[in-house]
Amino acid sequence: MGGRWGWRRWIVTVSLAVTGVATAQGTRAPTLQAMHGVTPGRWELRMPGSTVPPRVSCVADPAILLRLHHRAATCSRFVIDDSAKGATVHYTCPGAGHVRSRLRIDTPRVLFIESEGIADGMPFSDAIEARRLGTC
Repeated sequence: MGGRWGWRRWIVTVSLAVTGVATAQGTRAPTLQAMHGVTPGRWELRMPGSTVPPRVSCVADPAILLRLHHRAATCSRFVIDDSAKGATVHYTCPGAGHVRSRLRIDTPRVLFIESEGIADGMPFSDAIEARRLGTC
């Protein structure tokens, strides 16, 4: 199996594949339990307490709200916690950085997201309130 390192890598790969907590590039991850009631549509994203004006976006997959700094990147994910009221997920995006996001669901139309990580070689930390406004 390629020595001790190859064996360990194989065990980790099989473990992640069996538990379904990681997503390889090019495959679709199972929907997070936390996102089951959250629907696509027009969302307003704002940073509470900030003077930055809110941003309105048409969101086809609400799970993308967990990795706003890495929307265009191909990322793998590791689900740390997932329940009906929230989730914590770590994304690794080769060449683009990484992000750990914590999602709290107030209602299916109001989400609170705290994210921190590295994007384009620079650290970031965001707190965002996302409100669904309607359809696109």
